[in-house]
Amino acid sequence: MTAISAPAIPAPALAARIGTTIRIHLANPWSLVITPALITFGVFLLNFAIWHAVRIAAGDRPLDPNAFNYNGGVSWVLFFMTVVAVQSMNQTFSFTVGLGATRRDYFLGTTLLFAGLALGFGTWIALMAGIERATNGWGINGHFFAPGFLGSLPLWELAVVYSLAIALMLAIGSAAGAMFVRWAANGVIAFFAVLAVVVVGGVFAISATHSWEAVARFFSERDVIDIALLSIPITLASAGFAFIALRRATPKG
Repeated sequence: MTAISAPAIPAPALAARIGTTIRIHLANPWSLVITPALITFGVFLLNFAIWHAVRIAAGDRPLDPNAFNYNGGVSWVLFFMTVVAVQSMNQTFSFTVGLGATRRDYFLGTTLLFAGLALGFGTWIALMAGIERATNGWGINGHFFAPGFLGSLPLWELAVVYSLAIALMLAIGSAAGAMFVRWAANGVIAFFAVLAVVVVGGVFAISATHSWEAVARFFSERDVIDIALLSIPITLASAGFAFIALRRATPKG
């Protein structure tokens, strides 16, 4: 009697597997897209209210033309993206790998999604900065989306700068997230402890060698976009670290 074997079912193409990873991440868009946007708007509205409170308190006294030009509120979205990356990987890694995706598929899909988030948020902030300029700083010369020296950049450069900055924070968050899915909270603590040691060690080395003047000269001689491009090696190194950590991460039930 001859046994009849069932035809083999071909594995989904790489693009399909990556697409599945992205869809799983976006199954709950609140943490990835909606919450960062809403809180950014909330921080903006708080700053807008403070600007008006200052104007009311000043009464007829003239304010400095640059009184509302320097503002770090929009930087909130940059740092929050690190948290977004950690949360997203914690929520999706085990489920995605449990469905049969390889760790490489998961890493590629997550990286592609985070790159899209960086480009999308960077472009959105630049467009908001364009509206800010067109309305003379929301009618009161306020600068939230492009504060300080960023206000003089062309909008396309502003979009590049913000996109690269957000990509850097997402990559750092990816590295921390990979440490979390592999070693839980202890992994995240260890990651940020090492990061703090590296940063403090760098500051100490610059101080010990009396190199602050050289550092200041290095950055002052370069355009903002050139400085932003310097973040790319750190972004790539963080993403590479995340991949290495994910390769041995075990899905948890």
